[in-house]
Amino acid sequence: DLLQQPAWRVELPAPRHRRLGDFRVAVCTQSPLCEIDASVAELFAATTAALRSIGATVDDTAGLPLGDREHHRLFMLLLRAATVSRMSDQDFAAQQVIAATLGADDTTSRAAVARGATLHHRGWGSANEARTALRYAWRGFFERFDVLLTPVAATAAFVHDHNPDRDSRVIPVNGALRPYQDQMFWSGLPSLSYLPATAAPLGLTAAGLPVGCQIIGAEGEDPTTIEFARLLAGEIGGFVAPPGYG
Repeated sequence: DLLQQPAWRVELPAPRHRRLGDFRVAVCTQSPLCEIDASVAELFAATTAALRSIGATVDDTAGLPLGDREHHRLFMLLLRAATVSRMSDQDFAAQQVIAATLGADDTTSRAAVARGATLHHRGWGSANEARTALRYAWRGFFERFDVLLTPVAATAAFVHDHNPDRDSRVIPVNGALRPYQDQMFWSGLPSLSYLPATAAPLGLTAAGLPVGCQIIGAEGEDPTTIEFARLLAGEIGGFVAPPGYG
C-alpha cells in the first residue's frame, strides 16, 4: 500500500517448529454443511496416521471456535457485502427485491448473496464485531494447536460446469449430487478471520486424481503453515506432476 508504505513494516514470526513430529495438529474433516467424498477422507486418514507415527500430536475431535452454521453464515454475509461494489445498479436493485422476500430460515447461497449485498452499514458493523470476537477465539485455539488441517474441497477434481448460475451447479459426492456452493464452507474457515492457509498435496485417489489439504495457522503466522507443508511433503511424498507436465 503506497499510502502506508513509509511507516509500515511486517515482521512475520519464524515457524513454530522445524520437525514434523513436534507439531500439535488439529484435524477437521466433517461438517453437516459440506460432506467430503470417501476418497478424500481415506487420504486424510492415511495422513493423520503418518503424522502420529512420527510423534506429532494429532487431535481429530477438537471443536472449532464457532459452530459451523454460524461461521458460514457470517462468512457469506461479509463476503457478499465486500463484493457488492462490483454490482451494477440493475443487479443491486434485483438483490434488494430478493432480500425483501427472504424467509428467516432461508440459508441458500442465493439468500446469502442478497443479504450481504443489501446489508446496511449498522449490520455490517455488528457482523464485523462478531468477526473480531472470532479472531480472538482463534488465537486461543492456536495456543493449543499449531495448525489445523481441513479439506480444500469436497472431492478431487471434477468435470467443469460452466452454467453461469452457480447455485444450480452440482458435484458428485459419495454417489449423490451435492450443491457446488457447499464447498465454500471450507475456504471460509480461514478467510473470515484473516488466517493463513497453505494448500498441500496428500496423494492420489484410486482414480489417479490429486487431493490436497488446507493447513490453517494462527493469524500472522504464515511461515508456520508453509513450513508444515514443506515438512509434510518430505514425509508423504509431496507434489507429483501429472503425465506430460513433468
